[in-house]
Amino acid sequence: MNISNMLNGGIIEFTKRLLNSGGISVKGIFMLPVYYVQLIVALPLGLLQYIIFGNRIRKTTISQDPVFILGHYRCGTTYLQKLMVSNSGFGCLTNYDSLFANSNLLFGRKTRKVLQQMVTILRIKNPFFNTSAADLSDPCEEDDYLMNKASAYTAYWGFVFPKRWKEWLNGSFHFGDEAYREGWKREYMQTIKYGTFRNNGRQLILKNPPNTERISLLLELFPNAKFIYIYRNPYNLYSSTRNMWKKAILSYYSVQNISESELDDIVFNHFIYLTGQYEKQKMQIPEGHLIEISYEELKSDPYNLMQKIYSGLNLQDFGRSSDNLKSEIEKEKNYTTFSYELSDAAFRKIEEHWSRYIRQWGYTVPHTSELRLE
Repeated sequence: MNISNMLNGGIIEFTKRLLNSGGISVKGIFMLPVYYVQLIVALPLGLLQYIIFGNRIRKTTISQDPVFILGHYRCGTTYLQKLMVSNSGFGCLTNYDSLFANSNLLFGRKTRKVLQQMVTILRIKNPFFNTSAADLSDPCEEDDYLMNKASAYTAYWGFVFPKRWKEWLNGSFHFGDEAYREGWKREYMQTIKYGTFRNNGRQLILKNPPNTERISLLLELFPNAKFIYIYRNPYNLYSSTRNMWKKAILSYYSVQNISESELDDIVFNHFIYLTGQYEKQKMQIPEGHLIEISYEELKSDPYNLMQKIYSGLNLQDFGRSSDNLKSEIEKEKNYTTFSYELSDAAFRKIEEHWSRYIRQWGYTVPHTSELRLE
């Protein structure tokens, strides 16, 4: 690997995207120095981490292919992953890995503990999960990790520059190009080797919504991988996804403003795109390597559903992890959700765009008391 390209690539990639983004907002102008300072600070730390750990990560052996959790944003993928990794036999990428993607190996667990204490004292919340306090040990997404490295191979450029979401959040714009596809596979494999190294060789449980459209690529890298697909009542999904965009992405990450109609365009059509890609590709998954579940059954009976997942995918050690799983289920009960109301216009738009999935998954219009933001 060319070290110069590795270190400067983030700054170059961010600048290239910026110049091709279609313009930024006034708020975005003030956010740009923050992005560039982060990238500049990462240069010497990234070099040092690469020199010390790069060869060891490259030589890491992946003895068991990962378990991939697929599904659209706000479908319960994070909750499911937390329950899965309560089993100490599994590993994952964490928020600490993501936030300090270029330097976390240099500072270790003691630094993470100090930073977590600061987060707790300052009462810093996780913008993606309502009232939840940020926890650096919680699982993160691979594309989030790659975004913090300003990699060319993450879909989350579509979060920073939402006006280009059709090209950058949807993968078909890039994955049709063989050079990009091969580059993505190299960088993604390096990410999984990093995660395996960080978790002392344990099998990884990975939750990453963009992977919902990458099944064929994942199987090229990990032919024995197993998959869990989770879906949710579209009436709840609509408002929860809009809330994620407005309260988290547009407030903290995006350097562009978008209108309400543009936001609806993203919410409705990115879901259709992701779900359509999943349905096209899922037949490639070997028998016994895929299980499909709903968010509602996960919330109503998580313990028995976990038993079903372990059995369906032939995963080991459910019995030994049972107590940890029960503790995690109790912990997650403290998560606060909010109710909301859908307007008649919103109902009509949901049924217009997503009626196919409402019928396919057997959902009906929920009662007002069942409409929850999570």
